[in-house]
Amino acid sequence: MKKYSKWLAACAAAMVLPDSVAAQERRPVLEEVMVTAQKREESLQDVPISVVAVDAEMMRDANMEDMADIAVFTPNLSVFSHPPLTSLRVRGLGSPFDKGFEHSAGLFLDGVYVGRLAFLDAAFLDVQSVEILRGPQGTLFGKNTISGAISIRSVQPSQEPEMSGSIAAGDENLKKYTLAGNLPLGDRLAIRAAINSNERDGTVYNTTLDRDEGSTDSEAGRVQLRWDILDWLDVTLAAAKTEQEFRLGTFQVRTASDDQFQLMQFYDPQVEKDVSNFQSAQNYPAETTQDGGKYDIRFNASLWDHEVALIAARSEIEELSLTDLDFSPIPLLFFLNGEDYEQDSLELRVVSPLGLFGGKLDYVGGIYAAKSETDIQVIIDAAPDPLALANGLAATGGSLGPITSLLAPVVGDEPGERLLIDGYQEGTSRAIYGQASWHFSPEWTLTGGLRYSREEKTVDQTLQLFSAGTDADGPVFTQLVTAEEYRLIDKRVDRDISPKLSLNWNPNDELTAYASAAEGFKGGGYSGSAVRAEITEVEPEHSETYEVGVKTRLFDRAATLNVALFYTQFEDLQLTIFEGNVSRISNAAGAISKGAEVDAAFVTAFGLSGNLSLAYLDARFTDYENGPCPAGEDPPCDLTDDHLAFAPFWKSSLSLNYQAGLFDWPVTWLVGADVLFEDEKLLQADQDPIDVQGAFTTFNARVRVADIEERWSIQALLRNATDEDALDGGGDIPTLSGAHFGRAIAPRQLDVTLRFSF
Repeated sequence: MKKYSKWLAACAAAMVLPDSVAAQERRPVLEEVMVTAQKREESLQDVPISVVAVDAEMMRDANMEDMADIAVFTPNLSVFSHPPLTSLRVRGLGSPFDKGFEHSAGLFLDGVYVGRLAFLDAAFLDVQSVEILRGPQGTLFGKNTISGAISIRSVQPSQEPEMSGSIAAGDENLKKYTLAGNLPLGDRLAIRAAINSNERDGTVYNTTLDRDEGSTDSEAGRVQLRWDILDWLDVTLAAAKTEQEFRLGTFQVRTASDDQFQLMQFYDPQVEKDVSNFQSAQNYPAETTQDGGKYDIRFNASLWDHEVALIAARSEIEELSLTDLDFSPIPLLFFLNGEDYEQDSLELRVVSPLGLFGGKLDYVGGIYAAKSETDIQVIIDAAPDPLALANGLAATGGSLGPITSLLAPVVGDEPGERLLIDGYQEGTSRAIYGQASWHFSPEWTLTGGLRYSREEKTVDQTLQLFSAGTDADGPVFTQLVTAEEYRLIDKRVDRDISPKLSLNWNPNDELTAYASAAEGFKGGGYSGSAVRAEITEVEPEHSETYEVGVKTRLFDRAATLNVALFYTQFEDLQLTIFEGNVSRISNAAGAISKGAEVDAAFVTAFGLSGNLSLAYLDARFTDYENGPCPAGEDPPCDLTDDHLAFAPFWKSSLSLNYQAGLFDWPVTWLVGADVLFEDEKLLQADQDPIDVQGAFTTFNARVRVADIEERWSIQALLRNATDEDALDGGGDIPTLSGAHFGRAIAPRQLDVTLRFSF
């Protein structure tokens, strides 16, 4: 998945050059992938960290359009993309679905930490590279990187005039347009702008509402202005905006009792329990809208051979999500979740030149400060139309279990019950960090780092209960959900010191071996959806990680092979658990994540290239006696030694591309395929065997024709070519005991993309 223009030019030269020279020119090499995993630009093969880097060319060749696409090729990275429930898991470790919490794998856009994954989709605009750093990255990246860090860098303004773009069409009425341009405005000033529009219908048909579900309608734009003020000082101003709308009714009923299913059929005779048919039946329109913005000013100076960066940034997101919480045509549960999030940050960083004091020392240091404010609103309506629900129950003679008797006294046209949460949270973060490398011999380097962090969070949150249009408590929420009215005003302060130590061995340019130990930290906080005051607060997470790895360049740099072994021990793991009729945030007492990661790449003189990834993961609870239980069992359940959700034992990918010239035309053609395997995995933590996805394999195929200088290309990609059936999410349906929902992966899809650049 690399550029081949040099190789093709070498083939042409071989026709006229002497054999020995031609043989030398024909020898291909993999281009060096540069990363900033240690806050300075270095070759991926020289960085003593488990990093996967994907550049723009690799993304283009494999049609990687978002983080979910990248995740299938990345060992031990899992992405669940379903706004507002988008989540990242690195080595089996992720974060709860809760507006009061930030994620465990930090997201950095052009070096700026953003506290919401809602920015993730819009980040894939005019991308230069994506880096996935696995394991705790607290020393240099800091805030909420206990499981890893995702760094996405956009193409920066330059003095080279440029225009590029793409037009894509495909199944489900795909219409996607991108345009990016770079314009110099004199010798010291340049501007770069990019826009994107993406529309696609959903893959699931809602028989109740007669509409497609899973559709996307998004627009994003970014403008960056760079001014080289002096030879040693430049400043970049950047502004990005995004507007996105998603239809979320892709969850389908998987299991239900006879009474439950009979009632569903009363409201929609077409309802089914077959997830593979891409047919849902939800009576409330499930949608999410997101409006976001990110604004940066970045100063870079070269002082006394040191690189000094000062970055000030503001990010904001308004999100409103409507969900049919019973995932069925029964008029039972409606869920509204809204958030208004703002974050301001400032970072000052100093990076030394390599090899100070006679080549013995280099270092990175800085200070960081951030403040965030979050307004949260949660509304859950139970039986918003009690008469319609009562008519269905009477007509079918069925029962919904405990909720039937609780709703029996409710008659007439008055609304049912409502649970309302209004919350405000404010967080401040302060940190100072440093990392130094001591090259005590030509082959050996010892690196040590330390970060001190202080986080303060305050909350003012209320929960109110309403019944039949009054402020009276209703039986559904007080008895079935065990909700209690409260007002919580509280503050917590978390302090942490996160150290790191690594030993690196570089005997030659072809080999890097390392061993490291690091601690990670993620602050505690307050759930934005807790139904009782005493279950609102969650304690911090802590981790210790030990890792050894080897990175190699092989066959005269025509191939690379990287291997990492890791062991992580977690204390007070934060996770979402489902208890009968309600989800809540909890701390698991302990967990471990251990395994291995392998990734390799190669290129050959006859046009064949490839990438291979392989991951083994054993992520399980080590001490969790008070865990959640499957439906029908009385809590708590002892989950000690049981596996974490979304943590398959094995995951692998193989991508092959063959590229060659087309006759004697100045055109190349490429044909490629991907084989993607994922082992059995749990879909939720309670170990319910219903919510398990078995091992499965999917295949992609592509063909591309391009100008030899990559000025234009046409590429067709067939995803999930064999139309494999599998689930990427699922769980219990609230209040419908024993019923489960699930979401299927996308079916076979064909996309065709035209790209141009000049």
